[in-house]
Amino acid sequence: MRRAVLIAALAMTACTTAPPVFPTEVTRFRADEVPRGTISLAPEDGLPDGPLFQSYAAAVGDALTAQGYTVVPPGASSAYVARIGFQSNTRSVRGPAPFTLGLGVGGGSYSRGGGVDVGVGGGIPIGKRELRDDTAATLSVRINRRAGDLGIWEGKAQTRLIRRAGAGEANAMPAKLAHALFTGFPGESGRTITVK
Repeated sequence: MRRAVLIAALAMTACTTAPPVFPTEVTRFRADEVPRGTISLAPEDGLPDGPLFQSYAAAVGDALTAQGYTVVPPGASSAYVARIGFQSNTRSVRGPAPFTLGLGVGGGSYSRGGGVDVGVGGGIPIGKRELRDDTAATLSVRINRRAGDLGIWEGKAQTRLIRRAGAGEANAMPAKLAHALFTGFPGESGRTITVK
């Protein structure tokens, strides 16, 4: 004698739709000695000294100050110059749906020899998918002695950031990249690390 059982379950669950967090990849090169002192901030050749540069310069300046440098105003004399370069590319993407309708179907049979259970599950996304900005960005910094323009340190950090569309890059990306770039400063020369 065989008996079949059919079970259907429906569940509406809210899922978190926070944007993913990506690590930052950092590579640095250094001289044997990386002394501290006064330092000025300037854009790499060909980059405009506009609002976006100012955002990156502020983040780099904070990081350099935390490492023992004294950042001087533009035009003031200094022992070192930090050349700041940056680039970014943003594209619009759709995030996941805010809700998922879960579906489950199970079946079973029974006989004297034993029983067999079979189940199938799945989900249906429900709701409008939020538009997000997906930005890939790179920050580079070269620290040179002002006298003789000799390099003592340089580094590059690159990462990705997904935010709600229109939230803007200036408030998040420069600080994220600068923090990673100067983590463990001056770092091991030629080694690439990942900073979460």
